[in-house]
Amino acid sequence: MISIIIPVKNGASIISSCLKGAFSQQGLDTEVEVIVVDDGSTDDTASVAKACGARVISQPNAGPASARNTGAKNARGEILAFTDADCVPSEHWLKDLTEPFTNPDIVGAKGTYRTNQTSLVARFVQQEYESKYAHMAHQKYIDFIDTYSAAYRRDVFLQNDGFDAAFPVPSVEDQEFSFRLARKGYFMVFAPQAVVYHKHDINLDEYIRRKYGIGYWKAFMLRWVPEKALSD
Repeated sequence: MISIIIPVKNGASIISSCLKGAFSQQGLDTEVEVIVVDDGSTDDTASVAKACGARVISQPNAGPASARNTGAKNARGEILAFTDADCVPSEHWLKDLTEPFTNPDIVGAKGTYRTNQTSLVARFVQQEYESKYAHMAHQKYIDFIDTYSAAYRRDVFLQNDGFDAAFPVPSVEDQEFSFRLARKGYFMVFAPQAVVYHKHDINLDEYIRRKYGIGYWKAFMLRWVPEKALSD
């Protein structure tokens, strides 16, 4: 079994599109469960997710790192697949994301973003991601996994304590976890065909605020993994 885990807070307006993609996966020969972890929403997120057929787990607001960990602890799948509530998985996303796990040495895999937006800022953001993907495409193993399109072996995830809940907001909690696994010698790979569609920043103000937040929390993270200060 594969468990798809989606953390969300106040996402009633977007969660149905995400879940439609999650429930439309093709090409799999195993059972899939979809878990939505409602991280203290004050809107109708939980009821919308239940109506879509997801298994909903509610918790007081503690941030997406904590919410993903809650999902992992309650999951039944041997493989944990993560995406975000503002993403829409393509129909072969899960098949392509989990295919690397046929190799028993692989413990994690990372997919990619795409967007249908045509605005200048959104196209610029996509090109930033594409430049990172081009770099990763030449690496046998990677140490950088983002949870918008990510998968891990559940036993390895739990044995290594999952995401650090010291990150209370969406930031670099996913990067820190993959850096931590790589430091321990685990093997992770890039699965570029595992696509989710995302709505990127639509204006310069959104872009700057997001970059500032990432920069702040990366500085926080680098106290633990200073060797990444240049390579990242």
